[in-house]
Amino acid sequence: MRPQQLEVRKTEVMNSIVSITGGLALFLYGAQESARFFRQELSGELKESLGRLTGSKSRSFFFGALLAAVAQSSAIAISFGIGFVDAGILSLADSILMVMGASLGGTLVSILLSFNIFDYAPLLFAGAFFLGKVKKRKARLIGGVMRSITVIFLGMMFLKSGAASLFDDGTIREMVLVWSSFPLLMGAGSFLFAAIFQSRSAIIGLGIALALSDALPAVSALPIALGAHLGSSLIAVISSFGGRMNARRLGFCSSVYYSVGSLALVFLIPPIHRIMVSFGFNVVHELVLGQILIALFNIVIFMPFTALLSDLSIRFVKISGELDQPMYLDEEMLSVPRVAVLLLSREMARLSNYLEAYLQMLMVPSEGKEGLFEQLPGAIAELSNACQDYSYKIQLTGEDPKLRIKFSSVSRTMSIMRSMSKTLCSEISEILSDERAHNALRERSGSNLWNEWTELSAKIMRTSLRAFVIGEKGIIRQAGELERGYGEICRDIRDEIAGSSSYGRDVSRAIRVISLMQSFLGMSKILAEDEELYNVPENEAPCKEDLIEGDEPYV
Repeated sequence: MRPQQLEVRKTEVMNSIVSITGGLALFLYGAQESARFFRQELSGELKESLGRLTGSKSRSFFFGALLAAVAQSSAIAISFGIGFVDAGILSLADSILMVMGASLGGTLVSILLSFNIFDYAPLLFAGAFFLGKVKKRKARLIGGVMRSITVIFLGMMFLKSGAASLFDDGTIREMVLVWSSFPLLMGAGSFLFAAIFQSRSAIIGLGIALALSDALPAVSALPIALGAHLGSSLIAVISSFGGRMNARRLGFCSSVYYSVGSLALVFLIPPIHRIMVSFGFNVVHELVLGQILIALFNIVIFMPFTALLSDLSIRFVKISGELDQPMYLDEEMLSVPRVAVLLLSREMARLSNYLEAYLQMLMVPSEGKEGLFEQLPGAIAELSNACQDYSYKIQLTGEDPKLRIKFSSVSRTMSIMRSMSKTLCSEISEILSDERAHNALRERSGSNLWNEWTELSAKIMRTSLRAFVIGEKGIIRQAGELERGYGEICRDIRDEIAGSSSYGRDVSRAIRVISLMQSFLGMSKILAEDEELYNVPENEAPCKEDLIEGDEPYV
């Protein structure tokens, strides 16, 4: 080759590399824009839609598929699933179905790429641009979705052009063919790049560009699809393990779903490849059909066992972390006030459990005075502040009147609970933690009245909090009846103390704590009576198993 020709070829190669690099960057940017547009413009509406679709496993699955098709992100599907589980909108098993649907919906862009319509990307982008200028919101939303997808198509157009130019050189194409003829190597590379870029479609798009340039043998198509499928979910799954309880549980389920099914499919790649060849499928078809087949294979394997997988995650993924860390408050769910209010109510129910646990410890003068007992006041204060801060961030602009009433009830309830927290952790705690004052109360009231007082105090608190969470009228009436009986016992104790021959500082504090306890438990009864918030459909109520009998940190 002459020096001049060599120089021209070097320039062509450099231009091809620039085109491939720029095309890949555009591809990834389009995927990121799709996720960003989804979060900003569509997430609220789709989340609200899912809230209306509860109770149907098939709908959870198809919602996940739609979500991934629009957002082009498995991380979004997982984060949404976590928020819905926390809010009680979805069970953990249903959120697994949502992730399954997302694994299938994420193949949409790859399917579109297989039709080789990306050469029309500039025209499609122009259409999306002008739709985005239309005043009607639906048209602008369609334009936004189209714009994100057409950016991906533009990236694919540059990828195809760059690859075609680069592989015009027979020597370069032969070198790439030798490298790409190792299925295991291509599968590992696909996994690695999909994990780094967090885009399955980008890897499939790059594979399609290689295939259209005759630089990818058919034997490597399925390994690439499998590696992209597994790698694209890796970061999202790993990141979930550092989150809240339900995040870790859904991360556990997702990791089993993606890894076990994919690894089982490794052994079926050779016969599947032979079947596809026998049907006359080319490399592009194998890439696209391969990832669809992989998703369907995993779904078929795990669909009957979502409940079992959910149970395993609950068994193996236990609650950990600091007592004062919110478990349910999710900043991402603030875009959907209805869900945010439910999350706030669940965190408040968790706070009420802390109040009950601390009160029970205070009633026993010589036990539980270190460790957890010392941590609970700080945890109560932190959770109380966290709930209040979260409530300030909930915006109800344009929301329906029922939600406004519900949020008003939440705010009222939170105000009462904050007063209860301050009363219990300051004045009541200060007196009952003093052994001398505690003994004076017990001795002057007599053992029978003392036992009756402590048992009824704990029972009222337990009953009121159960009514607070469940909202059943029978429990609410029971809490009221117990509170009236408690008043009589408090009067009897005051009479016993007043009739004693000595009246020192400790006795005075004992009488003071009786009044404080009566006021404190009166506030708990008010919580029980707040039916506006908690007398709601079962799928919207705080989970009584988690909040009353569950594995909260202090249990």
